[in-house]
Amino acid sequence: MKRLLCVLLAVGLAACGTAGPPPRAAPDRPGCVTDFSAEQDYFPHRVRAEYAQGWQVRYERSYKVLKTTVQAAGGHAEAGSREIDSTYVLLRCGAPRPELTGELAGATVIEVPVNTMVDGGSVLYAALEKLGRADALTGSAEPFIGDVEAPYLPRIAERIKGGKVAEIGYEVNYEALADADPDFYTNYAGDDQTFSKIEELGIPVVYYFPYTETPLGAAEQIKFLSLFFDAEQRAQQVFDPIEERYTKLRARIDAYVAGKEKPKVLIGAVGESGTVTTRQRERFEPQLIRAAGAEPVPDLPGGGIAALSLERFLDAGADADHWMDLVFFPKHRTGADYIAADDRLARLPALKSGRTFHRVGARGSDYFLNGALEADLILRDLVHLLHPDLLRSGDDLQFVKRVPAE
Repeated sequence: MKRLLCVLLAVGLAACGTAGPPPRAAPDRPGCVTDFSAEQDYFPHRVRAEYAQGWQVRYERSYKVLKTTVQAAGGHAEAGSREIDSTYVLLRCGAPRPELTGELAGATVIEVPVNTMVDGGSVLYAALEKLGRADALTGSAEPFIGDVEAPYLPRIAERIKGGKVAEIGYEVNYEALADADPDFYTNYAGDDQTFSKIEELGIPVVYYFPYTETPLGAAEQIKFLSLFFDAEQRAQQVFDPIEERYTKLRARIDAYVAGKEKPKVLIGAVGESGTVTTRQRERFEPQLIRAAGAEPVPDLPGGGIAALSLERFLDAGADADHWMDLVFFPKHRTGADYIAADDRLARLPALKSGRTFHRVGARGSDYFLNGALEADLILRDLVHLLHPDLLRSGDDLQFVKRVPAE
């Protein structure tokens, strides 16, 4: 009820609190400290970011210091130069709160282990599923899971189907968010006013975005999320086999392309108006393509989304061997269909040679969910497309789909 009252004030631009939400009183729940000892280490299992650049964690005996940096507010072109740096104190519930001075000044305190969360970007479903904490999801930006994706996220899908996950929207519905009553809300994009209103509801905002990382850095999202559930041991058990398989495949790729000219992969999506959106070099797709032993074009600095004229895009793709179409909702079945819809695209050799692919594959939109976590599998997809002679296991694309010429 308190949060519902706050939401009415927040929407009316009145303040329900201070600059950051105060931590709620430690609940009487499993995992909370009942007899605190300053000498006891309350976190026997620990993780660290070995590949990710967007977050780092340091463990103290009764709390974790988590620092995050989100580039370009999630990569929106209009926020291309923006970074959000944040510090969080993940405090074992029931333990005394540390003094928030020095590097901790202004830090957001969140008591752990948490019970609930809202995924405001709908990008952490896979990490929740594999941590065994699908039950913690009380809200998300959009469901994002249909019949095709459901088998790969069965517990999340069941929870959404059962009406247990509120649809908060990207333009945040504050009343729905307050009703979801999460222990924290995570997102990567938005404006300061939106996030301030959420904090005024007493809901901590955690800034995180896995799509400005290398494939293994993005896969470390499971470590990141585990910090809030004290599920580090489980996260490491999931991550280690992914890392091992990915590393072995990378070694094979590196050996295969050594001394050869690397294929060029055009990256971008052509909009209805003819404007093209592409990814700057620190985004997930260019880093994935480089990991797969190829060169992304155009090669633009930064970690966001960039807009190009169609002419510049076609010039960049004139000598590209492949095209990674970033379309979210594919409309064309063949390269010929693309060209029939816009004959200017005939200048792209990748369309005529059947070397175009997009991100909606046999697993539907799971590229955007499990794809960023299962780094080894998504890398295999790219190898099948870019170096078909390297793997002998057959063309079993999962996350991406090839567009035939005809």
